[in-house]
Amino acid sequence: MRVGIDICRLTDPWTGVGNYIYNLVSGLAKVDQANQYVLYPYFWDCFPKKYKGLAEFVPNSPNFRLHGADKVELGVKLFWCKLKLPKEPQLAKVDVTHSTNISGPRLRNSKLAVTIHDLSFVYEPQWHKKDNVAFSMRALNRAVRRADALIVPSEFTARELIRFDPSVRGRVRVVYEAVSPRFSAAQSKKALAGLRKKYGLEKPFFLFVGTLEPRKNLPHLVKVFHHLWENGLIEQDLVLVGGEGWKADETMRAIKDPAGRGKVKALGYVPFEDLPGLYQAAYGVVYPSLYEGFGLPVLEAMACGAPVITSNISSLPEVAGEAALLTDPVDESSLADAVVRLGRDQGLKNRMSGLSLEQAAKFSREAMGQGTLSVYRELAG
Repeated sequence: MRVGIDICRLTDPWTGVGNYIYNLVSGLAKVDQANQYVLYPYFWDCFPKKYKGLAEFVPNSPNFRLHGADKVELGVKLFWCKLKLPKEPQLAKVDVTHSTNISGPRLRNSKLAVTIHDLSFVYEPQWHKKDNVAFSMRALNRAVRRADALIVPSEFTARELIRFDPSVRGRVRVVYEAVSPRFSAAQSKKALAGLRKKYGLEKPFFLFVGTLEPRKNLPHLVKVFHHLWENGLIEQDLVLVGGEGWKADETMRAIKDPAGRGKVKALGYVPFEDLPGLYQAAYGVVYPSLYEGFGLPVLEAMACGAPVITSNISSLPEVAGEAALLTDPVDESSLADAVVRLGRDQGLKNRMSGLSLEQAAKFSREAMGQGTLSVYRELAG
């Protein structure tokens, strides 16, 4: 069997899709040395400026190769982006093509698997820019019409997709995600001290990781922390890690509110290599998102042994299991009570740290790779 996989979003700055692709390819390399994999650095609407740089993400295994690495880059871009030529013949001959981010091209020579990460743009379009909603809806409708299999990262997202179009029920396959082995509780005290110094984190802190966008519910989070500080209920700072996304004006106003008195620290986009240490250094991780297809930061945090507070809706209970404190993300008292409970109880913090590690161990790259491989085999017959 030959499989072509779209990896074009393995470009900086990484977001959830980039992490998904990286862990998927790594997982496949661990569980399959027999089938052939062609990795596409460009794929329909996505053509990175320096696509040959994606060669660094090709597993060191003879059954994986980067498509187009032996061709002149300018010529490839001319054929792919400028000339009105059919795109499928410019790809390798494969049995299954995996579109890793909603794109649903019309294929005649292979079966098509499409990953749908979440459907927030369908059910909560006000959280997104209008042009993004329009683009995503067109892509989703094409994927629903054309895909032979639709891969989703949670049972919640499977239900959301079937609600959108009941005709897809027999084509939806749930494959849980995983995180890099770099996310672990292995950082030394010396390394953690250096990381705190680098980012100016002298005091204990709660951590949020994710793009600063409306569905992450950050104005609500900051408001709750302001209330807790004003009433002397917690001492920890609040640290936000993540690049500024769309419609972030309200979030940025909340971050800059003088009521925070310097206790809200927005670090912006942080290099991948620093994230595990920040999770491990945090007193706890708080992730009150309103909607997640999977919620990768929750699993990353748990893999690092961080106690987690997260929402009791969407996919998050599937990921967190019984290891996290689950709260109503729109109820201020629910979130506040959880933060106070964790922030004042060192024993609870220690117990939750152990539960986090146990829960994270239930997810692995190998399981992710094996689950996806099963979909490929099903499609290839």
